[in-house]
Amino acid sequence: MNATSAPEDTPALDPDLVLDTLLARGYREMAAVPCSYLGPLLARAARRPDVTYFPATCESEAVSVAAGAWFTGRRVVVALQNSGLGDALNPLASLCLPYGVPVLLLTSVRGEPGTRDEPHHDVMGRTTARILDDVGIAHAWVPADSAGFVRAVAEAERTMDASRRAYCLLIRKGTFRDRPQTVPLGRSVPQQVPGTGDRLSRAQAIRWLRERLPEEQVVVTTTGLTGRELYAAGDRPTHLYLSGSMGCASAVGLGIARSGGRPVAVFDGDGASLMRFGTLVSVAASGPDLLHVIYNNGCYDSTGGQPLQGPVPFAATAGLLGYAATACCAAPAELPSAYDKLMAQPGPRLLEIKVTTDPVPAPRVPLALPDIAARLRALFGSPVTTATAS
Repeated sequence: MNATSAPEDTPALDPDLVLDTLLARGYREMAAVPCSYLGPLLARAARRPDVTYFPATCESEAVSVAAGAWFTGRRVVVALQNSGLGDALNPLASLCLPYGVPVLLLTSVRGEPGTRDEPHHDVMGRTTARILDDVGIAHAWVPADSAGFVRAVAEAERTMDASRRAYCLLIRKGTFRDRPQTVPLGRSVPQQVPGTGDRLSRAQAIRWLRERLPEEQVVVTTTGLTGRELYAAGDRPTHLYLSGSMGCASAVGLGIARSGGRPVAVFDGDGASLMRFGTLVSVAASGPDLLHVIYNNGCYDSTGGQPLQGPVPFAATAGLLGYAATACCAAPAELPSAYDKLMAQPGPRLLEIKVTTDPVPAPRVPLALPDIAARLRALFGSPVTTATAS
């Protein structure tokens, strides 16, 4: 059942044609977890009034929402990255397949063998098709031409109708054509905050904190631009830049902080935090010496600015969950007093910083991932003798 490779030089698809094709087959809703490969398609889906765009907080939620819609006679297409396929497998294997719930997946493939990509995509890139085969989900590459796409969707529909099983359309980088956004955001989509003099960019806030945190403080960053911007502000051996594992930074920070050896800070994003929101409960209950910083701009900045489901009062929620102290800063002038207040307080603290949606260009972190891990482990007195490849 291996997917047949698509030609590398095929033209890019018009996102509106893709959406029109899906609408014609009854898919009026899209549940999506952002990926830059899917960016042009998701941007159009979020803006078209005839498409209901659902920004899911994680892949398993997106699949579950689509499955629930099927029970009511509605069709919801799921858009996700293959790095999140492992999360999606839970409802696919325990809900969709045993109950006979057909769900159509549009899955971008990062780390495909023979292509250049971030190292954290290597494992899923070489195993995506094999995983789908093992669980019994038919799949095929999406051709990047309009007639081919129409045929691919028709074949997916025939297969799902005959088997009552999920079907996965695999998508390469460059499959979708970028185009100007002429349709305004719908009312249901949170409005993002462009750069203003009254609000910091995330890079500015990161630099401000990096200059003030003690040198011995471990800093764990979420994936994407947050880690790059911290590296650009100045690398330290105490920095753990997560290249993947979106949503897991706070749990990694909790694991480190529970050792009690060093103070820990987690630089998180609002979208990443929502992916594993339950970790806030674990942090509050564990009571570690941990500063949890959430940069809140209402979108997934690293993948093109796709909107979140809605505004979240992270600081207020963390206070209700039992964090020792919380603060929310909406303007640069509020940051110094909030920082001083939280740093004087032991236990878990959460600092929410409202930042703009204009990402500052930052280079990729030019360090090998095993080396980043080894140098931090060495600071805790446990040197790594050999680095293992993925």
